Amino acid sequence: MRQDKRSFYRIDVVMPCSYRIVSDEEAEANPLPSSPDSKFIEEYFMKNLNELDEQINEVISQINQKSSLLASALTAMNSKINFLMQTIDETQLTRAIPQRLVNLSGGGLAIDIEDEVTLTDKVDLLIKPLANESPILLRCDIVNIKPLTDAEGSTIALSFNNIDEESRRKLVFFIQTKEIEFAQKHRNIS
Repeated sequence: MRQDKRSFYRIDVVMPCSYRIVSDEEAEANPLPSSPDSKFIEEYFMKNLNELDEQINEVISQINQKSSLLASALTAMNSKINFLMQTIDETQLTRAIPQRLVNLSGGGLAIDIEDEVTLTDKVDLLIKPLANESPILLRCDIVNIKPLTDAEGSTIALSFNNIDEESRRKLVFFIQTKEIEFAQKHRNIS
């Protein structure tokens, strides 16, 4: 996953990373907030949950035509799940960010995706490099798209747009910590 179009030290690491591809027009019309709260993150990155909820309600409606008792039970369970989702705070929500292998630097990252993208698209990333810190929300430019040879999809190299110094500090600290861990493992093996 090496990408030579980015500056800073690069490291392959598994970390919490979620992404959303947005068109250039959508990105311009919908700038990211500088300090996203858990409600924004849930609504923006957990969009799949809302779509899944709509599908569940549709299926329950169809089941209701055959068995109102079963539909009532499923509706109650769905309501309970919705209630639990509303009580999740930011720390619990960020634990739901999927772990992905990324090639990370202080200026960007490379990631394998299955989605179709173009160089004009933008990618919104939600990453959590440090366990005790809030997640980082970034809008990125796609600087390179390389088809995967052994699977469907591609590796995209991203450059962070307008990353604030605090977020860059978190990333650089995370990278340095991983470098130290790798050096210690290598020393213990030798």
